[in-house]
Amino acid sequence: MLARWLCACALLAAARAQSAGVRVVQLQLAYNEIHTLPLNSSVEYILEFTPQDLVVFQPLETESVPSLLWVQSDGGDSAHPVLVTVRQRTGAVTWQLPYEADAQTLNELERTLCPDDSGAAGDAACEGGAGARTAFTLHVSTACAAPVSLRVRVALPRVWALPFGRAVTVTATQTAPRVMHYRFLEGQSSVRLIVSSDSEVCATLSVQNYSCPIPQTLTDMSINGQRLTMMRSGAMQLYRSEYPLGFYVVALLQRAQACGAAEPPAADWLWAAALLGPAAARARLQPRKDFTVSVEPALTRAQYAVAAVALLAVFLSFYVAFGALVLAQRWPPFGRHVLPRAVLADAPDGHVAERARDNGSGGATSARCGHGSDVTFDSSANSDSDSEDEASSTPAPATRPPRTSPASASRSSRTSSLANTARPPITSSPTAAARPPITSSPAAASPPRAPDEQNGRTQSDGDGDGRAANNDTADEVQGNTQAGQNAIQAPFGLPARLRLAALARRGGRTLRARSDRYLYMLYTVAVFYALPVVQFVIAFQILLNVSGSLDICYYNFLCANRAGALSDFNHVLSNLGYLLLGALFLLQVRRRRLRRKREPRHREYGIPAHYGLLSALGAGMMVVAVLSASYHVCPNRLNFQFDTAFMYVLAVLMMVKIYQSRHPDINARAHSTFGVLAVLIALVVWGVLSGGPLFWGIFTVLHVFTFLLLSLRIYYVGQFRLEKESLAAAAQELRKPLSRPLYRARLVLLLLANALNWMLAIFGLLRQGGDFAGHMLQVLLGNALMYMVFYLSMKLVHGERLRWYAWALLGAAAVAWVPALYFFLSGSSDWSATPALSRHRNHRCMVMEFYDSHDLWHMLSAVALYLTFSALLTWDDGLSAVKRTDIPVF
Repeated sequence: MLARWLCACALLAAARAQSAGVRVVQLQLAYNEIHTLPLNSSVEYILEFTPQDLVVFQPLETESVPSLLWVQSDGGDSAHPVLVTVRQRTGAVTWQLPYEADAQTLNELERTLCPDDSGAAGDAACEGGAGARTAFTLHVSTACAAPVSLRVRVALPRVWALPFGRAVTVTATQTAPRVMHYRFLEGQSSVRLIVSSDSEVCATLSVQNYSCPIPQTLTDMSINGQRLTMMRSGAMQLYRSEYPLGFYVVALLQRAQACGAAEPPAADWLWAAALLGPAAARARLQPRKDFTVSVEPALTRAQYAVAAVALLAVFLSFYVAFGALVLAQRWPPFGRHVLPRAVLADAPDGHVAERARDNGSGGATSARCGHGSDVTFDSSANSDSDSEDEASSTPAPATRPPRTSPASASRSSRTSSLANTARPPITSSPTAAARPPITSSPAAASPPRAPDEQNGRTQSDGDGDGRAANNDTADEVQGNTQAGQNAIQAPFGLPARLRLAALARRGGRTLRARSDRYLYMLYTVAVFYALPVVQFVIAFQILLNVSGSLDICYYNFLCANRAGALSDFNHVLSNLGYLLLGALFLLQVRRRRLRRKREPRHREYGIPAHYGLLSALGAGMMVVAVLSASYHVCPNRLNFQFDTAFMYVLAVLMMVKIYQSRHPDINARAHSTFGVLAVLIALVVWGVLSGGPLFWGIFTVLHVFTFLLLSLRIYYVGQFRLEKESLAAAAQELRKPLSRPLYRARLVLLLLANALNWMLAIFGLLRQGGDFAGHMLQVLLGNALMYMVFYLSMKLVHGERLRWYAWALLGAAAVAWVPALYFFLSGSSDWSATPALSRHRNHRCMVMEFYDSHDLWHMLSAVALYLTFSALLTWDDGLSAVKRTDIPVF
C-alpha cells in the first residue's frame, strides 16, 4: 500500500514538473563509479542502475545481495533539500540532504537498499522469479534555485551474508550505518550474535526482521526488532521462531552521550580543509568504528538440562550429607563425638507435675521478674513481651543432682567442675566493702524471694525445655551478682565482672516469644515486600519484550541464556542454592528444637537458645532466593534494592544473634530491629536515586553519630539511653582521674568497630560512588564479620573450646567466602553505570558454558551463608555443661 502511494506521488510530481517546465533527464549508470550531477530546481534526474555480477564476501547461493547507495551534496538547505527517492520492486524510500542527526547537519549519507528477495511473497507472480536481481531507479530533485552539485555512487557491500562460526570485520561511520544479514542454517533453532570493538565510539546495535525497508535510523530502529547501545561489546540470543527468514544486523554510530561517555574534543578541521579540501576534511573528521561480528551456536536444550540438573545435584548433596550424619549419630562410637554434652533437667515427680497442671502453665508460687526490677539489666520494662514471662515454676528436691545427656553422662560432671575451677572466684575489693550496692533505679531493690524460690525451683530454659534448678545455684547467682556490684562503683549499677547468669534471668516463655517474634515479623515483611517485587519485575520483562530495547535490563549479554519469557534464565536459576540451603538450615534448627523438647536442659547451664532468631536466618536466606531471582529477571537502577534488601536483613540478624548469645535479657526486640532496617533501606533508595554531596554528608554524620550511641549502649550493657541522666552518668565516669575501663574486652571491640566504621564512612564520603547499595552492604557485612571474629577470639581467650564440627564449619565457610567475594567483586554488569559502560564488564560463561562469575557468587555465597549459620548454631555447644555463673559475657 505504501509503495503504491509513493509511486502515485512520484507520478504526480513528474506531471507537475513537466507542467512547470522542469527538465527530466534519464540516465543509465554503472556500479562502483562516482557520478557528479549538476542540480537545481529546473532539472530532475531519473537514474537507472543495472545489476552486475560482482563478488561479495561469501554470499549464499540462494540469497540476494542488495545494493549500497552513497550520495553527497555540497549545497541546499533544510527548507529546500535535495530529495533522493529509490524505487525498487520491493518498495520505495526517500531521503533528503542535508538532514539532522545527533544535533548535527549532515550532507552525506550511505544506505543499504532492500534485497530483492525481501519481498519474496509475490515472486511467483512476478517476472524473473526468486533469486533474480532486478534493476532499480534513483530519482533526484530539489526545490532550490541555486545550483547544487550531487555525487552518487552505487556498489555492492563488501560484507553482507554473515558466516556461521567465523568472525568478520566491518566499518561504520556516522553517515554510513553498516547492515549485514544472517539466515538460519538447516536445523538451527537459535544462535548467539556477538559484536565487539576496540573503539570507544558509541554505537547502537539493532537486529531487525528480514523485510523492507531496512531500518537504518534511530527512529526506525525504535519501532521494531531489538536494539542496544554498545562501546566495546554487545550480544544477543536470537531464535528462528522470531526471525523465520533470518535477521538484519544494523550498526549505527551515535554521539558519546548516548552511551554515557564523555564527548571527545573537537578536531581541528581548519587545517584539514586547507590541505585536503572540504569534502576530504569532512570524511576524515567523521568518527569511525570497526566492528567484529560473529554468529555462534547457542546452547541446546540438553545443555540447559545438564546445567540445571548439575546445580540441583550440588545442593541436594548437602541434604544427603545431613541425612547421613543424622543416621551416623545412632552409631555409638560416632555419636560420642557429635552428640551434645549437656546437663539435663530432672523430671518432676508425679505430685509436682499434677500440681503444675492444676495451676495452669506454672505454679501460683512462681517468682516473676516484676516491672522496674534491675535484676535482669533489662531496661525495656514497658515491653509488651514482659507479660509473657516464665509461668512454670514448681519446687524440686534440693538434694537431687541434675541429669546429663546419655551421650555425656560420663563427662558432663568433669566438664562442669573444670569450668568452675578454671576461673578464680569473684572477690570484693577492700576499699569497696563499705560501699552500699549501686542500683539503676531507686525501686531496684530485689524483692523478697518466695518460699519456692528459696528452697529450689523448676523453670523452663530459654527454649522452654529446662526444668530443675536447686537453691544453691540460685543463691550462687545472686551472690555473685551482689559481689560484682559491691566490687566497684560503676554507673547504672553494673557489676565489675559480667557473667551470663546475671543477663539470663528472664523466663523461658519471654525469651522464646521475643525470639519467635523475629521469625513471624520476617515472614510478614517478606510477604508484603516480595509480592509487589514479583509484579514489578514481570512488568519490566514485558516492557523489554514489547519495546525491544535491551538497555532496560543490565544483563551479562555474553552469558545470558534465554528460556521462555526469561531473558537471563541462568542468573535466576543459580539462586536455587539460597532456597534449598535455607530450607535445610530451617530443618536443622527444627530438629535441634525438637531434641531439646525431648531432653530438656538444666536452666543453669549453657547458652540460652533462641531458635526463633536462628529460624529467621534460614527463612531470610530463602527470601533472598526469591528477591534475587526476581531482581535478575530485569536488573536495573529502579529495582536494585530487591537484590540487597534481605542481605541487609541477614547481616543485621547475624549480629543480633551473636549478641543474644551472651545478652539474652537485653537483646534487641524484633520490631526495633526491623524498624532500623526500614530506615536503612530508605536511606539506600535516597542515596541511589538522588545521591550527591549533600546526601553523603548527612549520611556520614548519621553513620558516625548512630554508631557512637550504639557503642555506649553496648558498653553499658543496654543501660545507656539518650537521656540527661544517662549522659551525666557516662560523662562522670569519663571524668574520673586515672580510671580504668570497666570492661576491657568490650572497650577493645568498640574501639575497633568505631575505627572500622569511621574508615568506611570517610571512604564513602570521599568516593561518593553511584552504587550506594553496595556501600551499605559493605558496612553491614564488615561489621558482622568483625563481630564474628571478635566473638570467636574472646571464646578462645577465655579458655572456651569449640567442638570439632564447629571448627570444620567455620573453616569450610571461610573457604567458601573467599572465592565467593572474588566473583562478587569481579562482577558481570554494573547497574550504577550506563548500559553501554555496564557491558564493559560482560564476559563469557565460565562453567558448563552456562554460568558466569555472578552465578558462581550466588552458588558459593549460598554455601558460605549456610555454613556460617551452621557455625553460629553449633559454636557454643561446648558450653552445654558449663554453669552460667562461669560463662563470661563479652
